[in-house]
Amino acid sequence: MILIPKPKHGEVIDMTETMYPTMMISISDDFDLEPLVGNIYGFVTKGAFKINTGNKRSWEVVEGDFFSLKTNMEEMSEAFLLQDDSQMFWIVRYGFRGIDMIGESEKNGRLSYIDGCTDSLLVMPPRLGDPCLNYLHFPMGIDQTQHLHPSIRMGIVIGGKGEAFQKPDGKQKGWEEDLSKGMMFCLEEGEVHSFRTAENYMDIIAYHPDSDFGPTDIDHPMLNRTYINHGKG
Repeated sequence: MILIPKPKHGEVIDMTETMYPTMMISISDDFDLEPLVGNIYGFVTKGAFKINTGNKRSWEVVEGDFFSLKTNMEEMSEAFLLQDDSQMFWIVRYGFRGIDMIGESEKNGRLSYIDGCTDSLLVMPPRLGDPCLNYLHFPMGIDQTQHLHPSIRMGIVIGGKGEAFQKPDGKQKGWEEDLSKGMMFCLEEGEVHSFRTAENYMDIIAYHPDSDFGPTDIDHPMLNRTYINHGKG
């Protein structure tokens, strides 16, 4: 696990050498990102910012907001501090163009997840296999089963506190890390891990660079709910 407990402005977790090139950036002041073909997934943990991606639009985001914004090949993507003591995180997926959107994070996820946890899909994959952004809720008293993911997972702790851990066995020494609001982390491809909470809840924003979920040209709501000849054949 790559963990940055107290991320400074401009500090990064660089996973551009993985099969889904991605970089995570901590932002607490004005910030410029070079022109590139890509998409910014992000979350504001405190304060407020103005974001300009060079697409003739700008957006103001505040604590609790998530977003997905396309970058621009001709102009820099910029963040401007609107309040002192603000913090947000950008997760830049290189070579992918998402759909621009901004919203407020969920409370207590809508979907069931392993071992009593819940999650909400905040930014859906536009097509099958595309990236997604998720909200994960861990109630008090969670002790997850050890598991892994086939691709990296980038995370932002947005509330509460808990622990991430890997149990030692004959092949791995194991590790344990405390987690609390404002931390950023990355789980590497195939890294065995779990999360647990004791007397506190914990909320995490989790970025997946790929998915096995999403619409296709032959399976999507517009097409599936279209009936030719009044549904008679």
